[in-house]
Amino acid sequence: MNIFILEDQWGEQVNLEKIINEIAQEQRITLSALKAYSKVDELKEHLPAASVDNVYLLDLEIDNDKEAGLKLSRFIRKHDLYATIIFITVHDEFLPVTFKYQAEALDFIAKDKDNVKERLTRALKAAQQKPHLFALPTVLLKIGTGYTRINIDDIIFFSPNPANSHQSFLQLTDNQRITVHGSLTTLEKKSPLFFRSHRRCLINIAKVVEINTHDHQVILKGVPTPCPLSRLKNTTLLNRLAELANTDIN
Repeated sequence: MNIFILEDQWGEQVNLEKIINEIAQEQRITLSALKAYSKVDELKEHLPAASVDNVYLLDLEIDNDKEAGLKLSRFIRKHDLYATIIFITVHDEFLPVTFKYQAEALDFIAKDKDNVKERLTRALKAAQQKPHLFALPTVLLKIGTGYTRINIDDIIFFSPNPANSHQSFLQLTDNQRITVHGSLTTLEKKSPLFFRSHRRCLINIAKVVEINTHDHQVILKGVPTPCPLSRLKNTTLLNRLAELANTDIN
């Protein structure tokens, strides 16, 4: 697990690092990185490679800007789609505002309460489980006169075969496109990671890099051309992505 703290009070930084180290020892969490930053730009400059193992612990107020952490969360989420974001602050009245920033935060912890360690323990234990959600299995697909087993992580999207309603085209990460038996409706049932973004497209949501709600498009990793996104599917797709990014800790 890699933990990155944004906190402009040195004493609070030290205290959070102490608590996190205690939790890691008690819960047997391996910390590959534990770094603290006092300025937003500092953390932006040292933003790590995107990873489901990344955890960002953000104070809301930095340098008298009460929404600095929220603004940063939006920046992080664009760069690191499946990372865990946890807010910690004395401004718990800002909880409703977090939804406006679509940060998909795992928790919102008031640091002036006496249960900070308890809440952080629950949050970090939940974050520790997230990589298991990304241990992607294989899917068995019918091709030609036989069957083939394909890693779901190698699947980008399916599109219909206009010449045959019982077949679809499968786009793979190695730029290979193969014909498989089954309509998009049938194929969608084969994995919870498959999402019908449009009547002409079934995507692997683990490959989503960006959602353009203005042009109604989804950009997928490894594909130069955006996939169509139905206007009615915007909210559903965001919710599905939030399910992947977060784990229920209640």
